[in-house]
Amino acid sequence: MEGINTSYNKSFLSHSTLRLVPLVIIAINIIMAIIASIMYPPLLTMPHSYSYILELGVMLLLYIPIVMWATRPSIVLSTLRIATFFGAIAGLLEIVHISIENFGHLNAYAETVSTGIFMGGLFLLFAVSGYRITLNKRNVISGMLGASWSAVVCMLIVTTYGLSQLFWSFRAIEKHDIGDPDFIRTGWTDMHAFVIADIFEACFKILFLGPIVGIIFGLLGVTMARFSIARKVQV
Repeated sequence: MEGINTSYNKSFLSHSTLRLVPLVIIAINIIMAIIASIMYPPLLTMPHSYSYILELGVMLLLYIPIVMWATRPSIVLSTLRIATFFGAIAGLLEIVHISIENFGHLNAYAETVSTGIFMGGLFLLFAVSGYRITLNKRNVISGMLGASWSAVVCMLIVTTYGLSQLFWSFRAIEKHDIGDPDFIRTGWTDMHAFVIADIFEACFKILFLGPIVGIIFGLLGVTMARFSIARKVQV
């Protein structure tokens, strides 16, 4: 029985599973973005609205080869598992952050403080991912790329949550966006269309910046791990 459980756990966290799940998430996001665009036709009449749709669509499509490359069989499975674990935790943390912003009715100061705390926690998780992988593999590149993969997993989770809100909490987001200076800058007159475009743009930005931020803070974790390893060697 124990042998069966061990075999099941190994297959559940195999390269193919860790590749398939993100690809399915990408497909779900693409479908949600298409449905959100079609369900409100006036969106397409707003100036430059197509740019919001295209940039998110292109970024999601670019994530497909990123996932395929990052989960290729030559990647050490333990590295992939560690990076995925911290990425999932970071994604859940950011979901809590977004939920507090949209439903917590915080004032501007409290929202700024909350954002700083959650962002700090997010970056720390990427650093810890790089730290753990470097200790495990004794390889700087693995640590940095592992932290970047953590960010990829995180941002896919957050994007899924963000887009899903267009279907179950649209009014809360719309209320949160009232008075948003970005709405004034767009020159749009349709708040409903702006909410959709704003979510699209936010998703695009986190998908674009996520892996870069992961590498940066992964480097911090790698540096700490190398320092820790050097101290142990000296002792």
